[in-house]
Amino acid sequence: MDGMKNLLEILRPLLATLPSGSRRFLLGYGIASACLAVLDMVALGAVALILPALVSGDSVVLPVVGDVSGVILPILLGVCLLIVLKGVLAVLLLRMATARFAQHEVSIGDRLFASYLASPWVNRLKKNSSELVRMVDVGVGITVAGVLIPAMTLFGEFGTLLAVIVVLFVAEPIIAIVTLLYLGFVAFLLARVISPMSVQAGRENRQWSGKTVTMLTEAMNTLKELTLAGRAPDVQERVNMTRTKSSRARARSIFLSQVPRYVLETALILGFALVGGVGLIMDGPEGAVSAVGLFAVAGFRLVPSLTRLQAVQSQANSSASFANNVMHDIREGDALLAARVRDRPQQKLDSGRVDIKLRNVSFTYPGAESPALNRVSISIPAGTHVAFVGSSGAGKSTLIDLLLGLIEPSEGHLEVGGVRMDFVLDDWRKRIGYVPQEVSLFDASVGQNVALTWNPSNVDRPKVETALRRAQLLETIISRPGGIDAVVAERGHSLSGGQRQRLGIARALYDNPNVLVMDEATSALDTATEAAVTSAIRKLHGEVTVITVAHRLSTIRNADIVFFMKDGRVDAQGSFDEVVAKVPDFARQAALAGLS
Repeated sequence: MDGMKNLLEILRPLLATLPSGSRRFLLGYGIASACLAVLDMVALGAVALILPALVSGDSVVLPVVGDVSGVILPILLGVCLLIVLKGVLAVLLLRMATARFAQHEVSIGDRLFASYLASPWVNRLKKNSSELVRMVDVGVGITVAGVLIPAMTLFGEFGTLLAVIVVLFVAEPIIAIVTLLYLGFVAFLLARVISPMSVQAGRENRQWSGKTVTMLTEAMNTLKELTLAGRAPDVQERVNMTRTKSSRARARSIFLSQVPRYVLETALILGFALVGGVGLIMDGPEGAVSAVGLFAVAGFRLVPSLTRLQAVQSQANSSASFANNVMHDIREGDALLAARVRDRPQQKLDSGRVDIKLRNVSFTYPGAESPALNRVSISIPAGTHVAFVGSSGAGKSTLIDLLLGLIEPSEGHLEVGGVRMDFVLDDWRKRIGYVPQEVSLFDASVGQNVALTWNPSNVDRPKVETALRRAQLLETIISRPGGIDAVVAERGHSLSGGQRQRLGIARALYDNPNVLVMDEATSALDTATEAAVTSAIRKLHGEVTVITVAHRLSTIRNADIVFFMKDGRVDAQGSFDEVVAKVPDFARQAALAGLS
């Protein structure tokens, strides 16, 4: 009972995530499965009524039909054909259902992925990226294949059980009661022993296989360093340990899913003795033979159904950990989206360039004792070039995330074009071009990477060429075999560090943004290329608001406003020379760079 209760607790939220019309389909599937069970009941009922008469030598009398002693052979042939028909229809129904379940898997995966994309940036930082990828792919697959599909087969199994029980009660009520109590007791023991163990094995499998995926992802990202440092054996040892634990958990799940079959087969043999003894006591040897024969016919249908029922419970329980995580993340994402739509209905920004203002903005990361930003109030006029400088930990990256709309202030608010940013966030993000310090490239063409699309037909070649030219990369790309259509390989390994960074700049310029945010975007460029890129960016002055975070002060020498940050505050602001005059630390940095 506990196993079935657990299964129902998983199914309720799972069914709520399915597309519209799915419940009608599942209802139809249940009705069809029940109808197939009726065919079972008819076939089994005919055998159950004929068998005792054949054993005793009496006339065969069927309800409503009457005496059919002269047509026993045609009836038995009809029963066989009925069973064959039921099998064929069951296969067709299963084929249609599995095709529909494949659509459900895609739908659940889409909703889960959408919930991850829509979740606040701070929430995303709490989760390992490899675990997110695994849940969207493997987790969703296990949820459907390990929970939804097996659970839907319960309709037919329950129908078969009900049909067999009804037939037994009609034919031999006492034998039916003994059979029901006996097999019910066996099923109860299996549920109490096997189901909890299956749940635990599934939880361990998800935990350790997730750690394996995370470790392998991290190892691949640091493969060069691991090779040089001779740490490969250490990684192999750790991966071996996590894989061993997840493999043992999976093996235990497989073992537990097979145990009920053998237990029930053994129970069937013992059941012959039990039912035969009851029949012997009631009607002598003839009753014993009749009872054993009836139990054998019923057992032929009951044991496979009970085995499949227990297997479904074991499989669903071992997959429950994945399903619960998937459902939790979908519900959490839906709640966040609903709250945002309710509390912050989105508006459109005015066309053209807009001023940006921060009003007493503070931000504290969850669990942190002190704020990363503390009462920052600044103004960034439209079309200007501003720069944020300061030592590591001063709050520059946090401020950039706020300007990008990735995180929300703990106190205060931001305004763009005179409107609070959280009410125009969708439109605001579309106007931003962002260049991170480490540019992420995917295994596709140069054009697709610049356009940030996995669909080649969405690449606008003239816009790609313009963006590459402004990033001082067009000639380099054209000179390579394949040009814009050449594949850059995973993570851009076929490009140099400077080329990857310039490709990131081209990506940011592709959509002609109103605001260009560059977070240490020229740190990997040589001096000549950096000067060329800086010159190209300078030509955007007045048309595009450029926001730069830089440690190399040569890139911000001509910025309109320099904001010097310290301990989460803007300690000074003004032109480059004005900040040099106000801040001794900045003056020393400028002197070391030969800029003062």
